[in-house]
Amino acid sequence: MKVIVHDLQEKSWQELGMRLQEKDIVISEDRRCAGGDIRDVIGSCGQLVLISRCVFGGFSPFVQGVLEECRRYFGPFLEMRHGQTHYEVRSENRNTFGMVCCFYGDHITPMEEQSARIQSVSDGISLQARGVKIVFYDTVEKLRQLNGIV
Repeated sequence: MKVIVHDLQEKSWQELGMRLQEKDIVISEDRRCAGGDIRDVIGSCGQLVLISRCVFGGFSPFVQGVLEECRRYFGPFLEMRHGQTHYEVRSENRNTFGMVCCFYGDHITPMEEQSARIQSVSDGISLQARGVKIVFYDTVEKLRQLNGIV
């Protein structure tokens, strides 16, 4: 099962033509997911896909808010991993999903791209994803290429 979190307008989302399975879950500003549901969904997904406008080298406010909800699920405790402080993850959720971070926006600077990569990897480590793939697109229309990745 895939969980797709995006900040696109409904029209742009429909134009992507994403191939979804019956069990896949889409979370957007139009299709919100309650906090308890996020806990269940992230704990059981096979792939977490984040589609976000690149905002100052990071996720958009909506996608960042969903990530913060996910972090609450993984507990209030911190631990050291790879020389960095990350949220402690319950053992049953370790390495169960892959994470794909897709950023879009025209004029993404090299510094913003580097910052987005660092944040994505850090979030992947915090959530204990088994791997993180990061892609950048300069227009929303080019996001259609995601069908080959996701």
